[in-house]
Amino acid sequence: MDPSAVDLRPRLEAWGLGARRQGARPTCSVFAVVGALEYAVASGLGRGTRLSVEFLNWAAHAATGRTADGGFFSELWEGYACHGICPEEALPYREAYDAALQPGAAAIDAARRLRDTALAFHWIKAWNPETGLTGDQLAAIRATLAGGWPVCGGLRWPKKAAWEEDLLQICPPEEVYDGHSVLLVGYTEDARHPGGGLFRIRNSAGDGRDGALSYAYVEAYMNYAAWVGPGP
Repeated sequence: MDPSAVDLRPRLEAWGLGARRQGARPTCSVFAVVGALEYAVASGLGRGTRLSVEFLNWAAHAATGRTADGGFFSELWEGYACHGICPEEALPYREAYDAALQPGAAAIDAARRLRDTALAFHWIKAWNPETGLTGDQLAAIRATLAGGWPVCGGLRWPKKAAWEEDLLQICPPEEVYDGHSVLLVGYTEDARHPGGGLFRIRNSAGDGRDGALSYAYVEAYMNYAAWVGPGP
């Protein structure tokens, strides 16, 4: 049975993997996948390594032919599978997107060395912006977190986000857009919250508010969910 509360943030902090911000760029999905990769790599090594969001963004573009900044989870994982990911210092994140960016030989070599073919991208819900989560999918997210792995989540997000005590407030479908990605790093079962609990998140956007999403919000508005961990 899953515990009633899980919080992976102390482990991330102990590894030196604090929250990061995307600035004005639409790279939330890249930050979420890199966060999951950093956690998986640290779990294997026993120490944290800050990984390059900029490199994974480039790798996804190189692997899929995408030209717009950012990417879907599937494109980002294809980029990792093809090119790996280098440490942050080898290709630091840039304030503005450069479509002509080409990593240097040292960054490409470091990325190949860091690529771990034993890792896999495990889907909990494939992308579908027309549906939220089933009860089984919500339970699978909790079970994944209870097993010690953060979950990448892409959601429809409020056009005007409102927070109360760090909990994102639910709004009707006509007031959300598609969308925004975060990294789920814990949960708490609590009947006082809509749906019976909340998920703790790492949020790379805006003012850096991490906060939480109620189960009811996630059930209604999560487009897709996956996690990075050992392969089958």
